[in-house]
Amino acid sequence: MILYLVRHAEAVPVGGMIHRDADRPLSPRGEDDAVLMGKAVANLCRDVGLILTSPLVRAVRTGEIFRNNYTPPVVARTSDNLAPGFRYKALLEELSGQRTIPAIIAIGHQPDLSAFIAYLVADGSPAAVAMASAAVAKLSIPDGDPAAGAQLLWLLTPEVVRTITPQP
Repeated sequence: MILYLVRHAEAVPVGGMIHRDADRPLSPRGEDDAVLMGKAVANLCRDVGLILTSPLVRAVRTGEIFRNNYTPPVVARTSDNLAPGFRYKALLEELSGQRTIPAIIAIGHQPDLSAFIAYLVADGSPAAVAMASAAVAKLSIPDGDPAAGAQLLWLLTPEVVRTITPQP
């Protein structure tokens, strides 16, 4: 199984009409970055069969943008197992139930995603992974069993994709 872990794109801060962190929408830059990264992932992988997102507004919107790059549309749903402060084992159990899907996109938050990647690839050893807004990490999971560990294949940020993508 291939797992794409995505940090939601940049969101507007709490304030004004937005009173709760969970209700923060994407900023204009966040929308642009999500479009860029959604296209990049779709160009690199057409086998995505599921998009899981945190239930928070900014993650759901990032998932919608990623989903727009697939025809026919990929199944997308929210998962409390990607909400801020999620438990690794609960997310691993959910992913284990999806072993027949060749590639999954999971969209969540920091610092959880960085710590989850380190947990999967470092086998308990100390490790740190930086995840900028809208960054995407591609992991390979042997036999579709996340509990068996994973290999980090690459990590892309919007800045890197802009650098390697021809500009009009």
